[in-house]
Amino acid sequence: MERLIVDGYNIIFAWPELAALKDVNLQDARELLIATLADYGAMTRQKVTVVFDSHRRPDAEASEQTVSGVQVIYSGRKTSADHVIERLLFDTKASDEVTIATSDGLQRDLALGRKIKTVSALTLKAQVDDVLARRDQQIGDNRARSDIARRLEDRLDPKTRDQLDRLRRGEPPEK
Repeated sequence: MERLIVDGYNIIFAWPELAALKDVNLQDARELLIATLADYGAMTRQKVTVVFDSHRRPDAEASEQTVSGVQVIYSGRKTSADHVIERLLFDTKASDEVTIATSDGLQRDLALGRKIKTVSALTLKAQVDDVLARRDQQIGDNRARSDIARRLEDRLDPKTRDQLDRLRRGEPPEK
């Protein structure tokens, strides 16, 4: 299974809608990122891990939880998200298919040195937008097919449909 490791705040600061939201409420920006990545992970069947810094808060404890299928890691006060990501990268086996999403040059160089794929924050945004747009299109197509299947005329037998069609055109019904 493919794994995507995301540098949470790096992505929040790079994606325009999340950057604007963080200025109003950082927690909302984190939750929107997690929700978006949960949808993306479900569609691509990737295991997604998001790592957030919390080392600048003196009361912060390292924590890990799963939210909507996304592994969410907070670094804690004694370390940074970069260090957590580095540990995750070093724990990666050569056979693992891992991609790290960050625009942090040092993190990307470290990943590339271990032959781990990287994507920038904006490249990830383009990939996520594309996958979610395809999902929305599929949902719309399915909804349209469902609506068509529910039309009365689709449930009529051919003879009745023909009779009604003749009436619609102003022709006398067949006897």
